[in-house]
Amino acid sequence: MALAKIFVLSAGLLSGGFFVGATAGAAPRSEIRFAISPLFPPYESRNAQGQLVGLNIDLGNALCAQLDARCIWVDQVFTRSIEALENRRFDAIMGMASTPQRRNLIDFTDDLYPLTTHLVARRYSGLMPTVRALKGKRVGVLTGSNREAFAQAQWAPAGVIIKSFWLNDQLIRSLVAGDIDATLQGTAEIRQELLDTEQGQSFDFVGPPVTGQQMGTAVAIGVRKSDPQLRSDLNRALEQLRQSGEHQRILQNYQEQEPDAATVQDTNGPQFYPTDVELPFSEAVRVGSTLYISTILGVDANRNLVRGGTGAQMKQVMKTLHDLLERHQSSLDRVAKCTLMLVELDDLTLVNQVYLGYFASGRLPARSVLAVRRLPRGARVAIECVAQTEDHHGAVVITPGN
Repeated sequence: MALAKIFVLSAGLLSGGFFVGATAGAAPRSEIRFAISPLFPPYESRNAQGQLVGLNIDLGNALCAQLDARCIWVDQVFTRSIEALENRRFDAIMGMASTPQRRNLIDFTDDLYPLTTHLVARRYSGLMPTVRALKGKRVGVLTGSNREAFAQAQWAPAGVIIKSFWLNDQLIRSLVAGDIDATLQGTAEIRQELLDTEQGQSFDFVGPPVTGQQMGTAVAIGVRKSDPQLRSDLNRALEQLRQSGEHQRILQNYQEQEPDAATVQDTNGPQFYPTDVELPFSEAVRVGSTLYISTILGVDANRNLVRGGTGAQMKQVMKTLHDLLERHQSSLDRVAKCTLMLVELDDLTLVNQVYLGYFASGRLPARSVLAVRRLPRGARVAIECVAQTEDHHGAVVITPGN
């Protein structure tokens, strides 16, 4: 969560009795106190020797050195850091997403590094970062984060269940255990904590990066609006680090953990979605915005043929088709072509009665009807379809919230 995490930078009194953040002409700072929550590698954590390590630590130390000040690191609960900043317990917030909502409360320095967020779920889950795909699903976020603000504003009103966690390891354990279906995460921290581990091999980034007003696009340092001098000092030090190449050198140490978002998922080639049980085919394959759906039988969740004959089986077929389309960011009104298979053509009238109850009269797909000798599991009817999906190339566009 480090990209969205709040890390607090504070400065105490100078040994000579001057207040840190004094106006131009005052004595320079002798120390800068950074308050952090060292639980979020690779941004800040403690190694086996108890030493602080991570991208934010490296950047903070470099800024201190540039300002000829001594860094002092202090643990801080991030959810109250803006309140603590305003109460002058600290002087600045390090590594915070500079969202419009936060800019209403505090100022920010120039950007430290970009912010990228992805939905993470089990591979082949069919989930995508859209309200259609996530409706009724459980998405985990960190309490007080910009991702929580985004999910609550944009997804929760549409029926997505948002679960908040205090710690990222708690969230990840819930994801692995199946207590939540997906999580919003930055590429670096979720790679280190899950995707690059043995237990994370069945998980991956799904869909393009998630963007939105509540999310922000970059990480910066937050300062009080009443302390423009500190903001100016930090910006000056940051620019000097950029000019010397030190800023880029620090970022390069973490490049392997923060890959180019454009390479996270190949959306041009076929996307295969195997079934939950081991079958010799995918339930669907997406090519571009076209979804090819394998043959659907009238079976229940245990893959047992439903009772009641052809009519009951057809109702189950159409319900399964509806749910599968929803799961893959499509819908019945996006179906372009279906192939209907019947063991007995005399059942076509009954099947059509069920079929027409699911499609709007003005949006009937093209259709072929085949008479077959047998179907798997002794089924009487089956269907396979081709449909269009929601646009999925590039970033997901989200309507800005408040």
